[in-house]
Amino acid sequence: MGREEELKKLAVALAQAVTNIFKEKADITFSKEPVIVKKNILEYNGRMRADGMEKFNNPTFVSFVNYYANTKDLEKHSALGALVVYVEQNQVPGLLKMLKYPPIDDEDENAMKDGCGTLSNIIAGKFKSQISALGHAELEMSPFSNYRNSAANGVPFCFKEYDKYEISFYIENQKRLVVEMTMGVIPRK
Repeated sequence: MGREEELKKLAVALAQAVTNIFKEKADITFSKEPVIVKKNILEYNGRMRADGMEKFNNPTFVSFVNYYANTKDLEKHSALGALVVYVEQNQVPGLLKMLKYPPIDDEDENAMKDGCGTLSNIIAGKFKSQISALGHAELEMSPFSNYRNSAANGVPFCFKEYDKYEISFYIENQKRLVVEMTMGVIPRK
């Protein structure tokens, strides 16, 4: 399988992971199929740009997790991949409520960031399992990092990669969640 096909296969697996999370935890079905779009990575100073205002027209929370081939790469901060979650500020409490998490104070910016981080952690963990189920080696994950509107310093990623996939999810015919993913070559089991 070529590199482009492998990355597309991972994007489809990620879309399925998110769909399964909402179906299993909340019995929520998205109002339409996730929209998967391949895009070029916009890079600045060796990091991938992550700007929530490009995804939504309102204040947005951004949270990301990095993947590493092994513990040694994690310790060296040598990222193999990145998963970035974007949620409109006013949607964070509702999405967490759907997933049966305790209510959060929507007036507390740190609580909202942590809420978006919780969502990204759930998605990243499920995606990590999907990657392993596809026959790849078990990856290491970083803790999530949170921002309001954009990750000012960018997101670490595998610098050999030029493409990412952006996946949009719709509830009640409104885009409620956007997840981006880029991934280098993952070792096989």
